[in-house]
Amino acid sequence: MTLPAADTPPAALAADLWPPEAIEAIRAASLELLARIGVKIDSPKAAELLTAAGCAPGPPGRVLMPAAVVAAALESCRGDYVALARDPARDLAIGPGPGRIHVHNMGEAPDVADPRTGEARRATFRDQVRAARVMHHGRYPDSINSLVTPSDVPGDLHPLYSYFAIASETDKPVGGPGQDHPWQTPVLFEMASAVVAARLGEAPADAVVLDMGYSPVSPLRLGAGVCDGIVQAARLGMAVEVLTNPVAGTTAPASLAGALAQQDAEILAGVVLAQAAAPGARCFYGARLSVADPRDGRLLSGAGQWALAAVGATLLARRHGLACDCYGPDTSAPLIDVQAGYQMALPSLAGALARPRIMSGIGAWGDSATCLELLVIGDAVYRVALDTLEPPAWDADALDVDAIIEGVTGALGFLGTRHTRRWLRANRASEDLSWRGGPEEWASAGRPDALDLARARVGELLARDPAGLPADVEAELCRLIDEAAARLGLSGHPDPRRLLEQARDAGTG
Repeated sequence: MTLPAADTPPAALAADLWPPEAIEAIRAASLELLARIGVKIDSPKAAELLTAAGCAPGPPGRVLMPAAVVAAALESCRGDYVALARDPARDLAIGPGPGRIHVHNMGEAPDVADPRTGEARRATFRDQVRAARVMHHGRYPDSINSLVTPSDVPGDLHPLYSYFAIASETDKPVGGPGQDHPWQTPVLFEMASAVVAARLGEAPADAVVLDMGYSPVSPLRLGAGVCDGIVQAARLGMAVEVLTNPVAGTTAPASLAGALAQQDAEILAGVVLAQAAAPGARCFYGARLSVADPRDGRLLSGAGQWALAAVGATLLARRHGLACDCYGPDTSAPLIDVQAGYQMALPSLAGALARPRIMSGIGAWGDSATCLELLVIGDAVYRVALDTLEPPAWDADALDVDAIIEGVTGALGFLGTRHTRRWLRANRASEDLSWRGGPEEWASAGRPDALDLARARVGELLARDPAGLPADVEAELCRLIDEAAARLGLSGHPDPRRLLEQARDAGTG
């Protein structure tokens, strides 16, 4: 066994899992897929744009993308940008190179479940508000997107209501909620522009007010709505995330390398379309490759293959000059228990080795559910995982031999030295969710487990004041929702102002 050199950084350790020759082989297979079978394009307008960019008609309904066209699109694409927040201190620098990892939550869960019983109910607008407040007050996520799909607002308008709920509760960057119809893209862009309007005059030149994810259908298909959404987002100057979710063994090859190649081809196809629509559009790499259990086809949530897929995707994205958004914590546990803990923590730490610029998964619980306790647990998981990858100090002060000798020989031992007292402050736990007292203290506190501590933390965060929006911005967001409802011919849609008031008046219970 050959150990890595002492100065080997985490990103180099990732290359032990997927060495450069493996990444080049996967990339070559991806380009061959695009050139030989291409992508099914369901939008005639998108097909015309791609043909004008140098693509060629393939089998019926498919468009072939030669390697030269893909290379030109990647050369045109801007992979660096700044995700703009209402609070300038919360802006996020996004780029393909290794750097600080930014975290966001999972999205669009239809159900909220009890973490002890697993009993679920449909999510509501109030759940979106409460979740946004909890996430706003945690260290992670760094940006917030729709955790749930509220069932108590009109289906065609739920992304707009969701954006309103989140923007009212945070000054962190707000990510685009899932798009159901292309017309929602420009409305969400207007809403995001209104939220950060006060900053637009002094924002960095590469700033974007909103990023949006558009999901190909595996294998190798871009639906009409996805195509039209990508085109609109690129032309509006939004950051376009091509967010695909193949499943190795069912909608992608069972081999992880083959599935990574297909995922890469699906993402590159979206990038080519974005550049055909608006050369220079900002794009990033949304990798959600999962793996099927060979016994029943269910997802192997929280398995090691997910981390291997995240590392491979990050290295592929970096090879293309794109920032990668890969998956972190998830679990197949029916309850939030020890199984959930190790399934969330270990793949998140391993997946972070490649230093993707964005990681997701806070709040993820299988295919369809979430709960508020998982938000603070996800915060704790990322605190431990990402702080673990920060190199510790080994300078002259850290290795002060005189101070060590003083601790060894002094009457009070190490606690009697200034060096120890100063450095002890840096030895706190990364997260604040674990029980750290002794067994007697634990018994007198009622024997709380990790879920009890998470529930108490949720209550503490919900009791804090909302971030709120300026009155004129809140009014503008409500106007845009009302206008969209009118265009759809909807009457009697819930007043977003009233929904927000009701969500806050309901308290923290």
